[in-house]
Amino acid sequence: MKYFLCLLLSLTVTSSYADNEDWRKTADHDEKLKQVIKVIPSTSDLMFQMGHRYQNLYWAGKQGKWEFAEYQIEEMESLIEKLMITRPRRHETASNFLGYAFKGYEDAIEHKNWPRFQKAFDKMRQACERCHKQNNHGFIKLQKIPAKGHSPALD
Repeated sequence: MKYFLCLLLSLTVTSSYADNEDWRKTADHDEKLKQVIKVIPSTSDLMFQMGHRYQNLYWAGKQGKWEFAEYQIEEMESLIEKLMITRPRRHETASNFLGYAFKGYEDAIEHKNWPRFQKAFDKMRQACERCHKQNNHGFIKLQKIPAKGHSPALD
């Protein structure tokens, strides 16, 4: 009896799966493009990730985990580059942000200098808020000292 029920359940699941064709294999180019566009991350999705990186960046610098801080910066730059591609309307402000926001970190990290790092971090925070304002989200303010980072790499 158990064997019969397992077989019946297996056939039902297989049958259901077969009825749902995989649009990635069967749809024409235009339909595939429409489906892919639906899942492109929104600005808020990317900014949510930026918020985590922002927190991790601060605490990595504070804890002297310079390599991890550098990694956070690289990931933040990558998120902004993705934003420039996925949200063309925000390209100009994102490009301006990239050209300004991360200056000062290289020297601070190279010299493992917390005061310089703090200065670079505050400059970046201000650049974030300026970009938010330019994109009609000026109500989004960032903490000067963010909440503890979420990464297990931090103490």
